[in-house]
Amino acid sequence: MKLPGILKFARMVSYVLDGSVLALPIFIAVCFYDPAGGIGMKILPAFLVTYLFIAAIPYSFILYMYKTGKISDLQIPRRKERLIPLLIINICVIAGFIALLFLNSSHLLRTVYLIYLSALPLISIITVFYKISFHASYITMFSFIYLMVFGKWAIFTLLLIPLVGWSRVRLKRHTTGQVLLGISVVTAVSIAVFTLNGFLWTGYWAVKEVKHLIKSGSYYLSPGLPVYGSNNPLIVILIIMLFYLIFDRNQNFSLADYEVARGAEYGSQTPG
Repeated sequence: MKLPGILKFARMVSYVLDGSVLALPIFIAVCFYDPAGGIGMKILPAFLVTYLFIAAIPYSFILYMYKTGKISDLQIPRRKERLIPLLIINICVIAGFIALLFLNSSHLLRTVYLIYLSALPLISIITVFYKISFHASYITMFSFIYLMVFGKWAIFTLLLIPLVGWSRVRLKRHTTGQVLLGISVVTAVSIAVFTLNGFLWTGYWAVKEVKHLIKSGSYYLSPGLPVYGSNNPLIVILIIMLFYLIFDRNQNFSLADYEVARGAEYGSQTPG
């Protein structure tokens, strides 16, 4: 029995927008895109170090664990299997940051790396007690970073956040609460790190573009949604409620049918 088309799509979203995949476009953009043309190839060593320690080494280790049967799935859905991979990932991130201090790197690159350095240990601690969604965390980080790199042109990446969240809930890998927690934690960490490093209060060009775009959008939407145009915090609650309703509705599919289909195609392992 083959997986239904909607589940295949959800699996594809989860694999294509996994943290191991997103690391490469994140650091290519941060390292080599500069509107002023002032970075160039001098930052290549920093790019190689960051990608090596953020993605290449830790995810090679995860692949090794999967091949040797120490974990049941490359995406590590079972919380009890996450501890050793997370330990390796955090060690690599710390080692990469130390190496980055000795290399020629941009202020933006160091700031982005600090988001990884701050968010990953926090998420790792949470996952010991609660199965927070790493997918939701990584796609949120990706979106925030792309907004800082490309400004208003990256606003579409925000749509990827609910898409990834939907896929994790649709596959029964996570609950709505686990997805929303992943989004919330990385949002808080990203805002804090970007603020402390001066991006949100010094008139950084990308921030100005995004603020202008949001302000323009709120002006046109305010007749139909006054709370949005007034920048009221209730809009945040409204968005969260909307996400919850979308995700919660999709949790009502037949898990039994999914397990039968998954067992037929991938063996009898049960998702965590």
